[in-house]
Amino acid sequence: MPHHPALDADRWMDRETTRSTQPKSLLGVAVAAGRVPKRLYRFIFTAPGLMTLIAGLVVTAILAAGGAMVYSSSIRQNEINTLINQTEPLANSSQELFSSLSTADSLATTGFLKQGSSVSESEAEYTKAVQDATNAILRASHGIEDVSSREMEIVLIIQEQLPKYITLVAQAQTNDRVRNPVGASYLTEASSLMQNSLLPKAQELYSLTSGQVSTGQRELRTPMWFPLSGLVAAVIILLIMQFWLAARSHRRINVGYVAATGLMLIALLWASGSAGYTWTTGNQEVDGGAQPLGQLTQARISAQQARTDEALGLVQRDYSVSRQQNFSNRMTEINQILEKTRDEVDSPGRSDKAREALRLWDKSHATLLYHMQNGESGSSTDSTPASGDNPEYSEPSYSTLDSQLQELISELRENLRDTLMSSQKVATRVTLVVTILTVIAAICVLAGTRPRLREYL
Repeated sequence: MPHHPALDADRWMDRETTRSTQPKSLLGVAVAAGRVPKRLYRFIFTAPGLMTLIAGLVVTAILAAGGAMVYSSSIRQNEINTLINQTEPLANSSQELFSSLSTADSLATTGFLKQGSSVSESEAEYTKAVQDATNAILRASHGIEDVSSREMEIVLIIQEQLPKYITLVAQAQTNDRVRNPVGASYLTEASSLMQNSLLPKAQELYSLTSGQVSTGQRELRTPMWFPLSGLVAAVIILLIMQFWLAARSHRRINVGYVAATGLMLIALLWASGSAGYTWTTGNQEVDGGAQPLGQLTQARISAQQARTDEALGLVQRDYSVSRQQNFSNRMTEINQILEKTRDEVDSPGRSDKAREALRLWDKSHATLLYHMQNGESGSSTDSTPASGDNPEYSEPSYSTLDSQLQELISELRENLRDTLMSSQKVATRVTLVVTILTVIAAICVLAGTRPRLREYL
């Protein structure tokens, strides 16, 4: 067809079928971008737009609920790790510190009552106890993160005063070898430093650290209410969405939403079950582990205090009524604790052995007191913790008592750590299961919405 000028004149009335290849100006881009919210607003008020918006909100709610549970479980895992690897070992190091200091003071005191080769044996045992105390101080300081805390302050005070105590004991031992009576004065000063400063500080450190362990255990027993409520809300939203979608699409069941609801319900039940397990085992742990552990630790501390007080009273030749009353009160306290915790430990036989050793010790102490009241120094020396292997004497009885208490404490401590490890595994499984279920549930929601949207195309 030949070209005709009239056709060109009417070309402006024809619609362009090809897009312009010329680049758009910034003004054109801004105008086009300004139209997007308006178009989006109009789309939302259409049936497919409203369905798309609600599906997006449901997916967001599911992922938010799962994310909150995963985040909370991760925090709980970190708390359990801190309790297992830092707080509980710190409390145990504090208890060992007190035990080593008390043992060192007792050995230093009873060393004055020994003769011949037994003196060197006592000094070797004393040196080992001091080394154990030094190691316990190092372990405790490494477990304290806050350098400005009271715990670190106590550790620094003990580190400062322990060398002074060691120096006083060394001076006492040196004077005692040459039979210089001034040695007893050095020993009294050293024991006073230990009893009035070092041991109270070590006991305060144990009280603080064991309190942190108890606080951590209580926090771990508390269910994670906020993330659990998020899972409940997600299930409710899914149920409401199914009723709404059924009314809009005139179909009773949407397989995608039913599957998502089932998955979120499983996640909720799994998380609730783990919370219930943690709460139940936590209460059992307190009743059957944490409380007996604290009580037996206190019993061991009381036994060490009683032994040191007994030996110091003999060295000073001063066993007043008040000193005897303190000793009797400690014996009664230890016996009551052993009797109360017998059925709560794994080895009741150890409790029986400890109570028998306590009885023999108390009997030996009564003999010691009788000799001192009658002015029989030599006989009383034979009944002291420095004597031989006869069970009637204090040292074997106390050693048996202390070893049995230490074994009982170790067993309960191991049970406590096993419980914490079990809680850690539960938290790890909750994190993994909830993550998988929530992601699949979100995919199911999208899969259930897509067929309904295609009906409008």
